[in-house]
Amino acid sequence: MTQADLIQQTLSTLAHFGVREVCVAAGARNAPLVSALLASTHITLWNFFEERSAAFFALGRILADRKPVAVLTTSGTAAAELLPATIEAYYQGLPLFLLTADRPKSYRGTGAPQAIEQMGLFGLYAQPLGDWDATDDPLEMYATVNDRPLHLNVCLDEPLETNLGGVDFSGTQVTRPAAPPATAPALACDLVLAAGMHPMDAREAAPLLARLGAPIIAEATANLHGMAALQPLLVPGGERALQYAKPAHVLRIGGVPSWRWWRDLDLQADIRVTNITRTGFSGLARRENVATLAWETVLSAQASLPGDANAVLRFEPEAELAKFPLSEPGWMAQILQVIPAGSRVFLGNSLPIREANLALRTVKPGVEFYANRGANGIDGLVSSFLGMGARHRGESWLILGDLSALYDLAGPWIISQLHMTTLRIVVINNGGGKIFSRVNSLRALPEAARGVIENRHALSFEPWARMWGIEYVQIEDPQDLHDLLPVPMIIEIRPDPLETEAFWKDWQKPVIRPR
Repeated sequence: MTQADLIQQTLSTLAHFGVREVCVAAGARNAPLVSALLASTHITLWNFFEERSAAFFALGRILADRKPVAVLTTSGTAAAELLPATIEAYYQGLPLFLLTADRPKSYRGTGAPQAIEQMGLFGLYAQPLGDWDATDDPLEMYATVNDRPLHLNVCLDEPLETNLGGVDFSGTQVTRPAAPPATAPALACDLVLAAGMHPMDAREAAPLLARLGAPIIAEATANLHGMAALQPLLVPGGERALQYAKPAHVLRIGGVPSWRWWRDLDLQADIRVTNITRTGFSGLARRENVATLAWETVLSAQASLPGDANAVLRFEPEAELAKFPLSEPGWMAQILQVIPAGSRVFLGNSLPIREANLALRTVKPGVEFYANRGANGIDGLVSSFLGMGARHRGESWLILGDLSALYDLAGPWIISQLHMTTLRIVVINNGGGKIFSRVNSLRALPEAARGVIENRHALSFEPWARMWGIEYVQIEDPQDLHDLLPVPMIIEIRPDPLETEAFWKDWQKPVIRPR
């Protein structure tokens, strides 16, 4: 097989797996693949100068459209930059296709530049499709597409051929695995926890939740807050409401929740837990009294009589949010209020998503929430957000912390290739990783140690905006959120630390549960 044949086979494999977009981080070794992709039809290429942003952008594209997206790298450490996004895709059940160009197999173990052991680089986080070079026979196609990362390594020897034809990516029929046989269990619970659902999944799950009639504590990313039929069941207060919850049977639907109360269920084996999720992950370490059902259950399950509707107390956060408007949760509430109908919102880890979960009550029509909650990391959030909003016609909002923004300073590179006329990157700059100040086991540390752990700083994000030619504003009055220019913008907000501390003290006051 010639190098041209190998390239054609590789591109045909991408098409076979349903790839219609490729994020390219170009170099010499993958130049033949780039050349052939540019000559192909019905394929979109996104151009990046570095691989980590490319991979997280691809992740955002998959989050939004639920279709496979590939990321193409050159050889050596370039391939290693894909690992963080691959881990995130694995735990979110997303079909990220990793296409890594490589030097000839004979170079391995020699110390030759940019010749590393690329096969197996991603461990269990990516299914290996092959380690191909021009000496291989015509290669067998795989029959089905799975919602997990795939890795194809292609070894290219010199001379590198760059005058190559492409392929038509529109003519391939994609075969997906058949759904498991539908079961019809009878579900009855006294508390529903909902998180991490694509808007389409939320619409599928809503009829079952309405029939169950149990109280629902939903994260913003559950995308349930805009559904009128569920409003009487949605319980505000988030973690505070959960602290006083006394359920016998919890139904968790969608992703793994961010609440500490959920993790503490590992120590409460008497509470029955049923999971309905696309990923198959239970989210708990314990095995006893835990069942995990396929997502298709939402379409077939029967709802029996509801459990104890009083298993959860209702806490209304409005009073505290209004009392401390310049606290972090206060700012979050006001940001969520100004996001217009039809917007997409990406919530950052670690504090922003928790504060959004606390502050969110209802949303305007068509507002959708997304997040990287597979591994819960703070890297690649800007790039994932830009991928999520790349083809969205409405406004796109990212709300993240200062350290998360510093993790992905290269992310805005891709903005010039997008048509996101109204994007908002809201940086909650509290001078470091303040979530660590809420970890009980760290509070006893000396002040110097806490400063190191929190990565305290006095940085401004105005130079970052200037670097990428984006409008910048630092907002000090929440009313100014209502008068933003309709252009790409970085919005820096510095919450009042005293108000933030006062809010959490007030919000966490003990409550006597009614008898």
